Amino acid sequence: MTLNPEEKLKAFFKQSKPLLYKKGEVILRGDEIPSGIFFLNRGYVKNYSFSENGDEFTFIIYRKNDFFPMAWTFNDTRKPYFIETITPCIIHKKNREEFLEFLNHNPDVLIFIIERLTKRFDGLLERMEHMAFGNAYKKVCSILFVLSERFGKEGKDKTVVIDMPLTHKDIANLLGVARETVSVEIAKMKKLGVIKNIGKHICITDMKRIKEDSLIA
Repeated sequence: MTLNPEEKLKAFFKQSKPLLYKKGEVILRGDEIPSGIFFLNRGYVKNYSFSENGDEFTFIIYRKNDFFPMAWTFNDTRKPYFIETITPCIIHKKNREEFLEFLNHNPDVLIFIIERLTKRFDGLLERMEHMAFGNAYKKVCSILFVLSERFGKEGKDKTVVIDMPLTHKDIANLLGVARETVSVEIAKMKKLGVIKNIGKHICITDMKRIKEDSLIA
């Protein structure tokens, strides 16, 4: 049976034994030499750093079938970023040289990875735009819309559930604003009936309104 590029990538990493991580475990610390390439089989992981004032800023949230760290994988460079689990995770790990050799023999997988990296770069540029312009309400609407596109699952009555646990602090760290600011804007959205909580998940009940009120419209 012929495998598509994504299936090949998963099959390569799953040759290694699964590693179990608890919620809140740091997988990689800033400037630490990675012990290999990590492939996320289940759960969510964040890539973040700290400002001089000690404020946390989240760059990327990894989901199932993502691998990291990217810069070290392809450029052999270390970044002062931390990588930490948001939820309990199952992760596979492979040697860097072995992974590069695998890509050398599977150019279709390399093209697939480049396409994913391009989409992620576009997403980061979009977030930078959201952070630079608009008021706090529009910024929160924008990040929720972006998260719904990446992690959203369709619910009942055309609602969209962001399929990962999100605290107000998590959203603040993605936007580079204070947690209190996010809490105020989230309260406004709930009052307007635009979002609601289902357990630890945010459910967007009016996607049209979220997009119209965001910086994406």
